[in-house]
Amino acid sequence: MSIAHRRTRLVQRAIEALAAEGHSAFRPGDVANHLRVSNQPLGVWEVRGEFSSLEAAGVIVLDPATGAWRLAATDARKAG
Repeated sequence: MSIAHRRTRLVQRAIEALAAEGHSAFRPGDVANHLRVSNQPLGVWEVRGEFSSLEAAGVIVLDPATGAWRLAATDARKAG
């Protein structure tokens, strides 16, 4: 597994953990903080870069009105 793919999966798992904790929306800083607490720190700019990859894959979507991100519908995530 490449480093880039590993980082993308790490960010995705952190997002899914936040969602499981009841966070319906999140920002890159929320994910970076979760990773730091989990002893797997990434910079906010690295997390934001992974958001672009996850958005392209249909895993997350941006709410332009609030600037917050959320998980895409489950069916869309499984399709990708």
